Amino acid sequence: MRRLALLSLALIAVGGIAAAALWNRPPTPEMPPAAAGFGSTEETAALAASNGMAWRSGAVLSLRLKSGEVLALTDRSTCGDLPCPKELATRYRYLGWDAAHGGYRLLVAEPGMQQMILPYGEDDPVLVDASHAAPAAGGALPRPAPPPAVKTDASLGEWLADIAGGRGQSEAPLIAASQGAVSRQGATLTITLADGRQFSLTDDLACGQVSCPPQVFRSFDFAGHSPDGRFDVVQVRWDEASAAFLVDRRNGAITSLLGVPKFSPAGKRAIASVTDLEWSAPRRLEVWSLTGPAPGLEFSLSASEEDDTVYQVTGWDDADHVRLRRGAWASTQRSDVMLVHDAEGWHIEGGDGTN
Repeated sequence: MRRLALLSLALIAVGGIAAAALWNRPPTPEMPPAAAGFGSTEETAALAASNGMAWRSGAVLSLRLKSGEVLALTDRSTCGDLPCPKELATRYRYLGWDAAHGGYRLLVAEPGMQQMILPYGEDDPVLVDASHAAPAAGGALPRPAPPPAVKTDASLGEWLADIAGGRGQSEAPLIAASQGAVSRQGATLTITLADGRQFSLTDDLACGQVSCPPQVFRSFDFAGHSPDGRFDVVQVRWDEASAAFLVDRRNGAITSLLGVPKFSPAGKRAIASVTDLEWSAPRRLEVWSLTGPAPGLEFSLSASEEDDTVYQVTGWDDADHVRLRRGAWASTQRSDVMLVHDAEGWHIEGGDGTN
């Protein structure tokens, strides 16, 4: 399968698009203005002009690739019975064919708005920021005629089955222990909240007949709950990295963490860290207080472009002491340090002999 390299990476990766300002290039006759992209009339006209290369069915925007396969991008506005949190809401709108860059031009909202190019070529599908997209090789590429449709490669289904099997080994026991509060149906993970409403998260792994572009690729795995049962933990995987959500079972509110947290013995605090530098996380280490109406960031160590230090959380000794291992990301050498909370706040002791 020609997407084998991407698919093998995808077993540990899942993806999102960073919010950015709209690209302000003047529209061409084949590229409607960005401001009009989310209007149904304008998109309908652009789809009609695509000569069968692009079409919409409800929340699903489909685009024909050069291979003949179909890439399907699905808007995400609801997560079960609740509106999706802003971190997860996504919309795709077709703006037209971009001859200068040789591909489809899309308006993507997640949660900001950004124009993206889907190049039309032999490579795996990928979305490129329109402001940084390279011109089409060989000059402007007029909109091509639709290639012949093809059957879905069987290896796509086999790959999805492998992911489901691997996830089941780690996730299924945790779901069983939730006593019906958490369930999985195929690609959809559902958490039943205290009031009976359901909060659902659906993987973005396969997009039509192909694996999702890295910027879209994302999966959600149940990773347990806090000691008091107030929060469920969902591990989020995307392109070359992972993080986590705390889901408040009272109302479905989510809090984004650096990774799957470790809770203090009484569940009053949670600590999370970045153990690799595959993604540009804003922080390397964070401690959250879970005693208020919503989780509050109590302590953090900010990331620095020049600093490749990472922290591995070993465990809590008590509510005020956390054992860590600190070292350079690319090195196997680690030193034992202690994150301590006292009257002066949080600080790290040990390792290099300093506080």
